[in-house]
Amino acid sequence: MLNPKYLTVAINLAVVLWVSQLAAAPFAYISNQLDDTVSIIDSQTGKVEDTISVKGKPAGIAVSPDGSKVYVSTPEASGFAVIDTKQRKVSATVKVSEGSLGIAASPDGKHIYVADWYNHTVAVIDSENLKIITTIAVGQSPSGLMVSPNNRWLYVANRLDNSVSKIDIAKNAVVKTVQVGEHPFGFTLDTRGDRLYVANVKSDDITVVETAAMKAIATVKVKALPYATALALNDSRLFVTNQDDGSVSVIDTESLTEIGLIPVGEKPEGISTHPDDRYVYVANWFDSNVSVIDGRNLKVVQTIKTGEGSRGFGQFFGK
Repeated sequence: MLNPKYLTVAINLAVVLWVSQLAAAPFAYISNQLDDTVSIIDSQTGKVEDTISVKGKPAGIAVSPDGSKVYVSTPEASGFAVIDTKQRKVSATVKVSEGSLGIAASPDGKHIYVADWYNHTVAVIDSENLKIITTIAVGQSPSGLMVSPNNRWLYVANRLDNSVSKIDIAKNAVVKTVQVGEHPFGFTLDTRGDRLYVANVKSDDITVVETAAMKAIATVKVKALPYATALALNDSRLFVTNQDDGSVSVIDTESLTEIGLIPVGEKPEGISTHPDDRYVYVANWFDSNVSVIDGRNLKVVQTIKTGEGSRGFGQFFGK
């Protein structure tokens, strides 16, 4: 028979491990543009655990690789705010430009990239000292940004140019630009960095881009005003927010056909996949909430109230 003393130790250890797992649950950081706040959703409990004031109409979201910082673009404050995720407060604000919108963090944690909607550039910021290193000229009205997993390439959607540019990070220069649909905005890159899935707001479709050659290889029709995209289930399914349809289109990435349409809240915008690669979170602008989709059965399994004007534009999941 197990000694009671050892049994107690074992139980205590199990409790500690369980609590630590809860504490380490991934968090979703949702920008609420009309509230000037960011909601922190604990994905373990499915509740908003905290709300942080972020001035300047927060829009874009990026999370540092180690989860210690969240970068939030603030168009009306002409830059971005840095949230310390342990202290859960804004630790710094950085001036970039009046058109700051799309934002991304490099996988190595060294750089932050901010798209300038008005000046048609991308700013490169040192994440250590928060100083601008350089700016890169791109197409008109850059919006969505994403860095390749190998930290070699930065991709940017140029909305008014109907194009996506590929930037060599070592040289901080555009190496190639490809035409996509009308008014590209949000996009996602697969885990190998081989394909981009670009949401084209005006043409109501998705352009699939092969990144090696920067060539458009397919176009998939979706519903009205697609805004952003996310991949789940080992890149086998693509989820697309349709703003004017109040829905999320589901596309099989092998056949490149729409296999499902999921009703969510009104004006769905930002979308990101939980690190478990199964659950997909959708920020609904008009309903001021987040819909949680089970990527396997293609159903909304939970709705979480957030703040007014939930946007969550970017990769909003952190550790």
